[in-house]
Amino acid sequence: MALKAVQELLGHATIDMTMRYAHLSPDVKRDAVHVLDTPSPARVHTGHMTPETPAAGTLC
Repeated sequence: MALKAVQELLGHATIDMTMRYAHLSPDVKRDAVHVLDTPSPARVHTGHMTPETPAAGTLC
């Protein structure tokens, strides 16, 4: 889930307040690294990020 959505749902005035409570578990970090290490077909062919590439700063 995007941190901006979490901020709005919790009623935080700033993203800094949301970030204060947003701690990633080791499993989430490991999974994020796996996603970044796994080549997608779009990145393999062009070498560039595409709109289909998962956005950074999302929580699972």
